[in-house]
Amino acid sequence: MSNIYLVYGNESQLVEEEKQKFFLTHKNLDVCVLSDESGPSKISEQLMEDSLFGDAKIFCLVNIPILKKAGQKDNEEWAALSDLLINYTGDNPVLIVYHDMIDKRLKQNKKILDAIPHKECKRLEGAELLMWIRQYCTSHGYTLTPDGNDYLAHLLELWQDVPVAFMRTEFDRYFLLLGDSKEINRQFLMDNSSSYGAKNIFTFKEALLKQDVKTLLELFPFMFSYKEIDRAMSYIEGQLRLQLLVSECRASGMGPKEIENFCKSHESAFKPYPIKLAYEASPRISIKALRVLLKGLYDVILDSRTSKGDMWRFRDLCLTYCGYKG
Repeated sequence: MSNIYLVYGNESQLVEEEKQKFFLTHKNLDVCVLSDESGPSKISEQLMEDSLFGDAKIFCLVNIPILKKAGQKDNEEWAALSDLLINYTGDNPVLIVYHDMIDKRLKQNKKILDAIPHKECKRLEGAELLMWIRQYCTSHGYTLTPDGNDYLAHLLELWQDVPVAFMRTEFDRYFLLLGDSKEINRQFLMDNSSSYGAKNIFTFKEALLKQDVKTLLELFPFMFSYKEIDRAMSYIEGQLRLQLLVSECRASGMGPKEIENFCKSHESAFKPYPIKLAYEASPRISIKALRVLLKGLYDVILDSRTSKGDMWRFRDLCLTYCGYKG
């Protein structure tokens, strides 16, 4: 690894992991942390000290303003430090940590990125975050089962701003709860995961398809106070649409694999495992009632977006669906 390295990004946990990796490669050295409060002159003096006259150390420069933001005025002293770092050849390793994304359009930032080895730690979402979770489980000797993976995928589809640091803390807690068991499945996650919004929306969807009126009544106030109600309703609509598709395919005599191939041939985003679950649920689901529910949901969403309707109408649709006995 180069004697100077830049780690930046808006995913603090990944930034921290990269920082620790750098420290590990120089594990016998003390760390000297300097920030913008130290000032450019002091930082420059420290960097230019010959290690022959003192103990070798790692310089960790945290959020120093050598990286620019649009509209930011030039500062000659920080610009001089930037040039020093770009041309740094000292013996002491230097790690620059910047807890934000970098505007790569700006000439000064591009110059730094071209000259200094770096790692971007961008906020993970969706599939990327799910992959990090699987790798984190594996690295600790645990396995995320297919149904557990699918459950998490649904949660992350709804909750797009979850930081890696939270997921790490959450899974560390799971590891303690699991004891000697090494598998993390859907039921374990449903029973033990934190009660953030996405979990409640997933539970709502499950209760709706099971016609569990008691759970629906408990969750309706949450559903309609959820800060991203449009995303929640879009998720539920997608799940109901998947269920209707699978139920209709099963009614026509198709098996799970045939339905999966049918979806692939039509470039559908539906994954094999959710198709399998919908297939297993289809015998207890009325296609006629589900069609009525979906049509009503489309009308409610359309009306709410044009300020003509009331989202609480969806409650009546759900309760009507749950009362259908045909």
